[in-house]
Amino acid sequence: MGQTYKHSERYITVFLMTVFLLLFGGKLLKAGQPKDTIKEDTLKEQAPNVYLDCWFCDKDHIKREIHYLNYVRDRKDADVHVMIASERTASGGRRYTVYMLGQQEYGHLQDTLRFNVGPEASEEDRRRKMVHTLKTGLTPYIIKTPLWENLQVEYSKPTEPQKTKDKWNYWVFELSANGRMNGEESRNSYNLRGNIEANKITKDIKLEFGAGGSYSKSIYEVNSKTITSIHRNYNLQGLAVKSLSQHWSAGGSAALLSSRYMNIKMLASVAPGIEFNVFPYSESTTRQLTFLYRPEFMSSVYEDTTIFNKIRESRIRERLSVDYKIKKEWGSVNFSLNASHYFHDFSKNRLSFNSSVSLNLVRGLNVFFNAGASLIHDQLSLPKGEATSEEILTRQQQLATDYNYHASFGISYTFGSRYNNIVNPRF
Repeated sequence: MGQTYKHSERYITVFLMTVFLLLFGGKLLKAGQPKDTIKEDTLKEQAPNVYLDCWFCDKDHIKREIHYLNYVRDRKDADVHVMIASERTASGGRRYTVYMLGQQEYGHLQDTLRFNVGPEASEEDRRRKMVHTLKTGLTPYIIKTPLWENLQVEYSKPTEPQKTKDKWNYWVFELSANGRMNGEESRNSYNLRGNIEANKITKDIKLEFGAGGSYSKSIYEVNSKTITSIHRNYNLQGLAVKSLSQHWSAGGSAALLSSRYMNIKMLASVAPGIEFNVFPYSESTTRQLTFLYRPEFMSSVYEDTTIFNKIRESRIRERLSVDYKIKKEWGSVNFSLNASHYFHDFSKNRLSFNSSVSLNLVRGLNVFFNAGASLIHDQLSLPKGEATSEEILTRQQQLATDYNYHASFGISYTFGSRYNNIVNPRF
């Protein structure tokens, strides 16, 4: 009986100590903090508020490395809106553009920083350069606060640049292949893809060549019956573009295509083109409005006779594409319009548009939507005859349609503390 009482007394003691630490441990630790830490917390209250507008960045890493700033979750609470854009470079790397947009009392401070990373760069290399760029770009805002006393500025003398000759003459090659398989008791699926690319991109020219193919096979067991679905696509394409000015460019493309789904045994096309950009091409990361006109000569050989009783034919069509893109601190807008028709029969035409909008105009409220639609009257390759139920359900054959559409919509509202500084990766 005495032994049981001692065990109970020990459990009660441990329980009371645990409750005491949970209730008062934080206050005891805070009371024991060095005075320097308390001073740093006081300064941090006066640090600039920063809003990171970057969907591909490692924000947790940035907050750890640049921990002396206040990160807010809404741009309207920010003193500095940091907007980051990324685009592919000629070598296959990435070019990052960092816009520092001062707001409120920092409205007179605006800057743009850019840096490149090569295709061989690791994720750590990209994160290191990003942190260095942000530290540098945010310095003008920090020196306007008491934090400037803790700021250290260092300069590393760059190594003497060496003239190197590019033995590849700006050509970049890429080979890729992948395979996939999955299945269950009544279904098995196999997929193979391969691709070859050769690109050369300079300020004056853009050359892109590629070849690829895919093969997929799915097997279904339905009511003791086996249904097999096969899709195969092969393509060879090339593009050549010449820069004429900051607003004009000209070039052309050529392609070979084979698609069982589209009833195309072989399609060859050649399309010269000319493009006009209302804004300078140098501003493409933030805005562009382009008009691209392309006449196209096409020669087709079909797998099966088409609904127009053709097994082969040659046609000419023309296409006009309009693309508008803008990215600002309040959000982004993307819109494209494509129109085409065949010259032998103007009723064989197509009109398509796609759009996406993301807005954060009101504090804490974000709205985005995507929408697109096509009016389709140019399906020259449709095979003659009715598609079977199996072909329809397994999407082995393109079906006749006068239109298609898609749309999505989303809204989110966030409220509460405006600060977003803490990084906690537990669990």
